[in-house]
Amino acid sequence: MVNKKILISFLFLSLSFGLFSQTPINLKSKVDTLSIKIGEEIKYEFSFVADSLNDFEFKLLKFNPPIDVIQEFQIDTLYEGNIVRFVKKYSLTSFESGSFSITPPIKILNQIIKSRDSIIISVSSVKVDTVSKKFFDIKNIIQVERNNEGWWKKYFLILSIILILILSIKLYKESKYFNSPKEIITPPLEKAIEALKSLELNESNNQSDYKEYYSKLTEIVKGYFEEEVKVDALESTTNELIAKLELLKDAGQLDISKETLKNFKSVLSTADLVKFAKSAPGSKTAILDKQLLETVLVDTKEAIPKPSEEELLQNEEYLKKIEGEKKRKLLINIAKILTVIIFTSLIASISIFGWEEVKDNVFGNSTKELLQKEDWVVSSYGAFPIKLSSPDALIRKDSKTGQLFSLQGLEDPFSLTINTKPINKEDDIQSMLIEKLKSKGALNILTQQEEFTLDNGLTTTRYYGSFDYINNENISIKKEYSSLSFFENGGNQTLNIIYDRNNRYAKQIRTRIESSIEFNNK
Repeated sequence: MVNKKILISFLFLSLSFGLFSQTPINLKSKVDTLSIKIGEEIKYEFSFVADSLNDFEFKLLKFNPPIDVIQEFQIDTLYEGNIVRFVKKYSLTSFESGSFSITPPIKILNQIIKSRDSIIISVSSVKVDTVSKKFFDIKNIIQVERNNEGWWKKYFLILSIILILILSIKLYKESKYFNSPKEIITPPLEKAIEALKSLELNESNNQSDYKEYYSKLTEIVKGYFEEEVKVDALESTTNELIAKLELLKDAGQLDISKETLKNFKSVLSTADLVKFAKSAPGSKTAILDKQLLETVLVDTKEAIPKPSEEELLQNEEYLKKIEGEKKRKLLINIAKILTVIIFTSLIASISIFGWEEVKDNVFGNSTKELLQKEDWVVSSYGAFPIKLSSPDALIRKDSKTGQLFSLQGLEDPFSLTINTKPINKEDDIQSMLIEKLKSKGALNILTQQEEFTLDNGLTTTRYYGSFDYINNENISIKKEYSSLSFFENGGNQTLNIIYDRNNRYAKQIRTRIESSIEFNNK
C-alpha cells in the first residue's frame, strides 16, 4: 500500500513538472474593424509566440458559423533569437446580422494555452428602402429561346471550305497546262509510215473501195510533204505538186532523186485514174503502190537538208519560249488558286476568331511574343533586393534617386521599371508617381488606389490609372499604369508597369509579373 502511494505521488510530480516546465502560450488576435454590414470584409489576424527549442504541433480549425472565410493567407514565421512568432491572417465576412464572437481557430498540441483573445464583431443588416422604391411580385418562370448567337460560324467555315474546293477544281479544269496531258510528239515520217501500214484495202474490191483507199493513200503522203517539206501539197494537182518538188530540187532545198519523183508521180497518176476515171487497178497494184509510197517518204526524208546551226538555235529558243509560256500560265493559275484560298480562309478566320486574333497571328504582336516566351527570367534587383519573374532581364539605367532597372520604354506597348533606394519617410509615393509620369510626357492622368496582397500575405498600396501619351509619330495613345511600392529588406522598392490600354496581352504580363514578386527578408 505504501509503495503504491509512493508510485502515484511520483507520477503526479513528473506530470506536474512536465506541464509547468512548458512556456504558456498567449493567443492574441486583432481586426481592422469591430462592426460591418452584411457581406463586408473583415481583416482578422491572430499571433502567438513560442520557444523555438520546444517541439510542438498545432492544427488549424474552422471558424464557427456564421463567420465565412473570404481568403486565407499562409502563416508568417518570424524568428527572434530562441523565440519564434507565428502570424496567421484571414479575410472574413458574415451574411447574418447580429453580434458574433471570433476566437483564434487553432489547436496547439502538448502546450498550455494561457489566454485566447475573443473579439466581438457586430454585423448590421442593410437597410432596404420600402417607401420610395417600388416593389413587384415575383414573376413566374417563363420559357426563353436558346441563345443561338454565333451559330452561323461553323456553317460559314464549312461553306468556305466547300467554296475553296469548288474554285480550286474549277481553276484546275480550266488550266490548259493541267487539262492537256503532255503529248509525245511523233516525227512526221514515223507518223506517215504508221498511217500507211494501218491502211488496208477492203476485200470486196469494189471501185468505191479503191477510190477510198487511194484517197487516203495520197492524203497521208501529201500531208507529210506539207508538214516536213513545207510545200502546199493537199490543194495541188499531181502535175502542180511534182513541179513544186522539182523547183525545190533545182533550188537546192530538196536533194530528191529523179527516180523518187518518177515513182511518186506514177502513184499519184494511178490515184487520179481511180478517183476521176473510176479505174480499178487491182489489189496487187494497190499494195505495191502503198509500198512504193513508203519508199518515197523515206527517200524524201533523206533528201531534206539538215538544219543549219542557226536554225537549230532558233528552234531551241522557240521551244524554250513555248515552255516558258506554259510555266507562266501555270504560275498564274497557281497564284489564282492561292489567292482564292487565302482570301476565303482570311474571311473565315476573321468571322470565327475575330480581327484582333487573326491580325496578331498573321502579322505578329511584340507583346504577345513577350507573354508567350518559354523561359521568363527570375532575378533579384537592387541593393535592397526585390525578386520577380519577367519576360526578359531588366537593364540597369543611370538614376540620381537610387538604382533603376527597366524593360522597354513608353514608346513600346509594354514597359517595366524597378527603382530601389533607401527608405525616406517624407516621400509621398503617389505625388512622386504623378510627377514622374508628367516628366515623361503623360497627359490627363487619372489615378486610383487599392490594397494589394502578395501570395505570402504581404500587403501594400497599388496605385493605378490611365493617361494620354503623344508618341514620336505624334499619335495620341491611351496608356494604363500600375505602381507598387514596398518597404522591405531595409529599403524602398517601387515597381511601375505601363502599357497600352487596348493591349490585352500586356494586362496578362502585368498580372504575371505582380504575382511573382518575392522578398527574401534578411
